Amino acid sequence: MKYNSLLLIGAPGSGKGTQGKILGTIPGFFHFSSGDLFRSVDAQSLIGKTFFEYSSKGLLVPDEITVELFNSYIEKMITEKRFRPKVDYLVLDGLPRNVRQWHILSDKVDVHYVYHLYCSDRSILEARLKGRAASDHRMDDNEEVIKKRFEVYEKETKPLLNLFSPERLIEIDCSVLPYQVLREILKPLP
Repeated sequence: MKYNSLLLIGAPGSGKGTQGKILGTIPGFFHFSSGDLFRSVDAQSLIGKTFFEYSSKGLLVPDEITVELFNSYIEKMITEKRFRPKVDYLVLDGLPRNVRQWHILSDKVDVHYVYHLYCSDRSILEARLKGRAASDHRMDDNEEVIKKRFEVYEKETKPLLNLFSPERLIEIDCSVLPYQVLREILKPLP
């Protein structure tokens, strides 16, 4: 069975996590955040140490580890009846992060819409990330790592947009207020 899915894609600081969390509170949506999943991994475990080795440098975690964690997490959520694949949209936030991950995941997800959260002024996104780094004490949001994350997004993640038909791709300016972005996300849904 393929999971009915919505895909959130955007540069760091574009609000993917914010929108995913909001959607996850609405019945009929289940939010999956690769960032939240990775942050919940035990730092002392082998997979946690591997994750930290990559994330502390702003690099993407290897695809095999990411997909393995995704599969086991989703299975657990189905078992716990928190995600109901026949009823809920699976909101993917941070997964897939590159074309290779998409090819690995494409047999598991049926993407109805891809929401590209874009911002023409990168300084807005940088300010959001710096604010988050200060308030949440996130090591992956320091200045050098932020720069690297933008580079990785441009090189690895943004090319995903070319894989989807224009009918499924929805461009949303994320420099506006979160409720305005949410309104645009919900517009095409039945």
